[in-house]
Amino acid sequence: MAAPAAADGDVAAPGARVWVPISETPAGAPPEDDDEALPFTLGVVQRRRPEDAAPPSPDMVLVSLVEGGDVSAKPVWVKPAALVPANPETLDGVDDVGALSHLNEPSLLRVVMARYAARSIYTRAGPVLVAINPFTKVAGLYDAATMRSYQSAAAAAAAAAERDGPALPPHLYQVAGAAYYDMAARGRSQSVVINGESGAGKTESAKIILSFFISAASAAGKGGGGGTTKVGEVLQAELDASNVLLEAFGNAKTTRNHNSSRFGKLLQLRFSPTGALTGGSISRFLLEKSRVVSPEADERSYHAPYQLASCCRARAGTPAADLAVRLGLRGAGTYRYLSAGGCLLVDGVDDAAEFEATNAALTAIYDGGGGGAAAGSAEAVWAVVAAVLTLGDIEFREPAEEEGKGGGVAGGR
Repeated sequence: MAAPAAADGDVAAPGARVWVPISETPAGAPPEDDDEALPFTLGVVQRRRPEDAAPPSPDMVLVSLVEGGDVSAKPVWVKPAALVPANPETLDGVDDVGALSHLNEPSLLRVVMARYAARSIYTRAGPVLVAINPFTKVAGLYDAATMRSYQSAAAAAAAAAERDGPALPPHLYQVAGAAYYDMAARGRSQSVVINGESGAGKTESAKIILSFFISAASAAGKGGGGGTTKVGEVLQAELDASNVLLEAFGNAKTTRNHNSSRFGKLLQLRFSPTGALTGGSISRFLLEKSRVVSPEADERSYHAPYQLASCCRARAGTPAADLAVRLGLRGAGTYRYLSAGGCLLVDGVDDAAEFEATNAALTAIYDGGGGGAAAGSAEAVWAVVAAVLTLGDIEFREPAEEEGKGGGVAGGR
């Protein structure tokens, strides 16, 4: 038999669905090393019966804990002040936490966890999108058809027009679409802020949003004339290449993330009145420079030097092998800066293939991107990287007094 409904606003009323701190239950506090354990468990306040034992304190209420969807047979006594109101069961998987009757930590975590378990990694919080990194590919989540659906929905919303079909679930494309089409319809600059801890997926989220902008701007450029389209295509190619370079020289493998950004980034895009891409710039700040010379244990320095070192394993006669000869490259494990963290390889990452992508991006930006750079600038960048690696192997020592004043070079590897 269902418990009677609780009175609105009374967390301790019989029938109220509540969150009980684990510390108040027989299980005690969750293990300190269990990051996934919630500090609360779900319960239902029970009406006290004559046969129930007397509470330890007169103000305590009886709460039956919910395990696996069922109310447990052994209730516990809890002080009302320790209880946190829970939402009706119908709101457990809601896609916007703004719809919750009670917005608190355990209720928010329950919604996000329930959606994540159902492979719905995005949840709205009003104008904010909460994203949980799935650390795997989710089929169909970012395909062309999905993008077109959100583009159509955002365009209709910006034009205050009705859209056929059901409402679309929360998505990064929704955020990007609202920004782009509001800018195009009202001529107002927009900002998208991506924030989160290491490994949360900020880098990937930024690339997904950028792909939406590029797709929408490309469509707008085609509608506005061939010249605009040509300029937009060049800019889009350079933006893509810039992202590759930023990842190679600014991202690294850490204990929490195989592709962690170690810097802040401000990407500015400029559009024509018709919405076509006309320009852009990328500013970086707060680069973790210490990682170049002393990565932490089980971490790597930035991706680029490992990519470059992979050239010494390239097949003879290939451009990568020729570059290794010209720069005098050695294996990554022989360089102090690259081996200091004790991690040379990353699961699922082919440094040789990544070198080819980074080198192509360097060539597009410096040698073929119309930037006015002299031919060979891409190789010059790699030469600087090789020089830094070589300098890391030089040891300086202070000679004995009888050897004379001044320092000396002890040599390298």
